[in-house]
Amino acid sequence: MADHAKYYIEIPAEVVEKNHINTDEDVTATFNNGHITLQGESIGNRNERTSIRTFLITSVIAGILAFISFHIQKIYTVPLNGEKSISQASIYLGVIFGGVSFLITLFKQRKHKMVELKWRHILTLTLASMIILFAFLALFFKVFSNAFIGLRLDIYTTSILVGLITGMCTYALIAAGRDVNFSTITYTLIALLFGGILFSMMTNGSPDWWQHNFSYLGTEQAKNAMYFNFTLIFSGLVMLTLVDYLFSALHATYSQNRRLFFLRLLFSMLALTLAGVGAVPNNPGWTHVAHDQIAQLLVLWVLLMIVGIRWFLPHATHEFMVTSYTVAGLLLASDIIFQRFDYLSLTGFEVLACGLVFFWLILLLLHLRNIALPAAQFNANIIKVSDTK
Repeated sequence: MADHAKYYIEIPAEVVEKNHINTDEDVTATFNNGHITLQGESIGNRNERTSIRTFLITSVIAGILAFISFHIQKIYTVPLNGEKSISQASIYLGVIFGGVSFLITLFKQRKHKMVELKWRHILTLTLASMIILFAFLALFFKVFSNAFIGLRLDIYTTSILVGLITGMCTYALIAAGRDVNFSTITYTLIALLFGGILFSMMTNGSPDWWQHNFSYLGTEQAKNAMYFNFTLIFSGLVMLTLVDYLFSALHATYSQNRRLFFLRLLFSMLALTLAGVGAVPNNPGWTHVAHDQIAQLLVLWVLLMIVGIRWFLPHATHEFMVTSYTVAGLLLASDIIFQRFDYLSLTGFEVLACGLVFFWLILLLLHLRNIALPAAQFNANIIKVSDTK
């Protein structure tokens, strides 16, 4: 008589209803790092089929378009880099096809399960994903071209290569679109801001840019200054999306929660000001004055948020408060060291201050996330049923 025991997990009815779990289909359970993830088999299979089909279709279409384009221009051996090259065709087609696929995926996500993702967020996230993909592909081909200097491929091999790269870009952005949530939007903001700034540093054409100031990367003296300015503009828009996403879940309106409403207002002003720093470059003339004024507003919003954080979030943890005031102290100390002792260069001071501010803002967003979107936890009973034979 062997005892073949089976174990069942009891899930509360409200969890099933809230997460739209279909009880009529089989569920795939994945156990990883102490966590169990449940997913309907039909959803997972359907998503996988859609992704593979899209990869194949976009690869074929992009390859055909690349072949037609090079054939019309009578380019039968295509260079790896430069104008009318493999890299140019791959970047343009990859960004276009990937961006459109990401946009369609977000529309589907909002329709089926992400009602908190507003229509105004979708365009911003799509543009941000396209910018990140553009920067990634540009850096990839820059490194690749240095490894294969002077490489040229025939038009048929080029078309296949361009098609495959475009298909992979599309597949990746579809997967990213399906997983859009607070964490992925935050990662998008971090990748966009730091990736865009790093790309600007590498392509500005002046190796001694740091001897001027950080804003030099966006001036008319710097090569590809638009990359730096667009980075700040779209980082501000992504931050605004993130703020709207979070505070909507917190019901931070004037009538419902005035403290969070004013924090939301300051955060929104901060995001718009960040975009304004990129929209008004630090060029000579009136733009220099306007750029400095906008940058000072950026500091003002952050200081008001840190100083008033105890009023905005009266129930915040002790650790969060200590970290906030520590960041404020470090900002003040760095300003004194820069202004009084000339220990830090202007660029060094700007990088240090921006790093501290951005760190605190991400910390604040994570703290608000834990309030607005807590992890879905519930008490689950494990039921043992003995199957005695």
